[in-house]
Amino acid sequence: MSGRIVILVRHAEAGPPGAGQGDIDRGLTRRGRAQADQLGRWLALREGIAELPVSVSPARRTRETAERALAGWHRRTVSTESRLWNASLGMLLDLLGDATGDRLLIGHNPGLEQLHRAWTGMLLPISVGSAHVLELDADGRARALDRFQPSFDDD
Repeated sequence: MSGRIVILVRHAEAGPPGAGQGDIDRGLTRRGRAQADQLGRWLALREGIAELPVSVSPARRTRETAERALAGWHRRTVSTESRLWNASLGMLLDLLGDATGDRLLIGHNPGLEQLHRAWTGMLLPISVGSAHVLELDADGRARALDRFQPSFDDD
């Protein structure tokens, strides 16, 4: 029997904030938009992901990543989850404890890397635009099933 699937996605590359903007307002760069598009093509090929609930940080870069990566194929509602903004490991564990079933999270580091390490025991960088598919067992340990790393080319 398979366990709960959680997909951790770090937002694609973002530029610096504009004049008068805060960190939460940073949008995707041209490269970041290309990374989000690559991520979307990869996710769309994975069985069952089109039906997963998605939780996204309220930061502009995560919302833009979600819009691009999920466009045209994802069939479920994407909800903004304020607890994903600057989330610590504890906040992420609480968020996922409150939610049931499989889920896709689009958020930020260092929280995503801390969560990955807590669940798998592996210290693995989660770079911008990447996805890590984990299967969680009843004991709160995870097995890495798959991962996606975007190309860093500007094409």
